[in-house]
Amino acid sequence: MTTETTNAAALADQAAETIRSLNYATLPDASGLAFPGDAYSTIGNLSTLAMRLPQALHQVQAFIDRQHENGDLYSDQGPEDLVARIASLRGATGDAVRAAEALLDALDQAHIALSPIGARGHGLDDEEQEPCGEGMCQCSCVGVLHACGCDCPRCPYCQQDPENCDCLDQ
Repeated sequence: MTTETTNAAALADQAAETIRSLNYATLPDASGLAFPGDAYSTIGNLSTLAMRLPQALHQVQAFIDRQHENGDLYSDQGPEDLVARIASLRGATGDAVRAAEALLDALDQAHIALSPIGARGHGLDDEEQEPCGEGMCQCSCVGVLHACGCDCPRCPYCQQDPENCDCLDQ
């Protein structure tokens, strides 16, 4: 992913705005989710996001610790207040890391739960008709998850252009 800034606050703002857009895309009348595989991929990507949060939190805390150790920080409430706020920050950051780890665990469980779920009416109503074993495959021609055996023109289960479909790689 190419970004035009490396400013941590701006990147965090972009992430927050992206999640806001995701919230709109997952509304009942929005078109952001068409198949259970879309939900599966969304949860998987949110799991990756949760997995990366502890590192960012640790690094922000380490930055503040270095600044404090170098004597570069102050509190407008006085020196004792600075010490208390640094300690409070450490505690809160630790809580946030634990919460992110718990979120990751929960998202991983949701991801696992979604794994075998497919949509009826797409040739997948019978388990024996699920050629990929999980009910979803990612067809390279459209770049999104579709039900295995879907009517994607390049899906190998439709017998058209199977070498250009990555369904078997999933």
